[in-house]
Amino acid sequence: MIPKTIQVQREAPAEPEAAGRSDRRRVLRGVAGYVVKALLGLGLLAFVISRIHNRGALWHILRREQPAYFLLALAIYLFGQMVASARWRYLSGMLGLMGRYVDFVLFFFIGAFTNLFVPGLVGGDATRALYLGRRYHDLGRAIASVLADRLLGLLVLVWVATLAVAFLNHGSFPPEITTVILLLGSGSLAGYLLMPLVGRLARFLPARLRATVEMLKPYLYGQVAMLPAVALAATLHLLQITCQFVLALGLGLPLSYRLFLLCVPVTNLFTSLPITLGGLGIREGLYVVLFGMLGVGKADATALGLLWFALATLGGLCDSLAFIVAPAPLKAPAPHKSPALAEAE
Repeated sequence: MIPKTIQVQREAPAEPEAAGRSDRRRVLRGVAGYVVKALLGLGLLAFVISRIHNRGALWHILRREQPAYFLLALAIYLFGQMVASARWRYLSGMLGLMGRYVDFVLFFFIGAFTNLFVPGLVGGDATRALYLGRRYHDLGRAIASVLADRLLGLLVLVWVATLAVAFLNHGSFPPEITTVILLLGSGSLAGYLLMPLVGRLARFLPARLRATVEMLKPYLYGQVAMLPAVALAATLHLLQITCQFVLALGLGLPLSYRLFLLCVPVTNLFTSLPITLGGLGIREGLYVVLFGMLGVGKADATALGLLWFALATLGGLCDSLAFIVAPAPLKAPAPHKSPALAEAE
């Protein structure tokens, strides 16, 4: 018995060491992923710029941006984040996780700031789910609300792009582009309408997956109830389109709003993928292609993409102020506490 006791005492300290090594590996993977995505974005951007014959014109165009227009676009961008916060709060309320609007705004801002350092949307979404779950003691519903918020935002983005292509294209984009977008829009609409079918099939799923579907039933059976959130998502996308239109006005580019309704939603579908930092390189390349089909020069299109990246980065830095106001999510959630009680805190 004595040797066994000694063996246990000797092996016990190895657990923290193993956990420490696992944490270090996770951090290293995160840093490596960040570097790879940054280099990929810069490489794509360098390729796009290399296709511009007069590269000096790009710098000249960027210097034309009027500060007043840039600040107006920044204000619209930040207001759009407040609209997105209202959408998230509404979807969270459908799960019974009620909370103060100011909390949702702060947590959304914190998530947006996190996205500056964790490419794509996963890092920021995980952060705001953690803050919301710890604040209102229901991490499971917080994660479900963030997931629903992200998926609904992408779904409405597809619909906005589909409507723009269907009614505003007028032959500007070739069938190779419009057909794909129209099929994607039709398929996503059919999936939205068929969501109750997923709820009915829940009883055939494994227990753990069935429990997840049960939590999501307010969404699966709530297509009509989610219409206000759909409207808020559409408003957010229109605000982002307006931001870039204002940036173009600041550059003195005589481009119609219709061009942005066509090009921006399609581009945002691709830049929402966690491939590069903030879609850097991807956005500029797509702008050169899509705006180029509408008669916009490569330097002008690239300048628009770079200005939007700068605007989103500055907006994310402004969002960092939310860290000062919001309490850190240090307390573990109480799993058995009713979400309704959190509102009284």
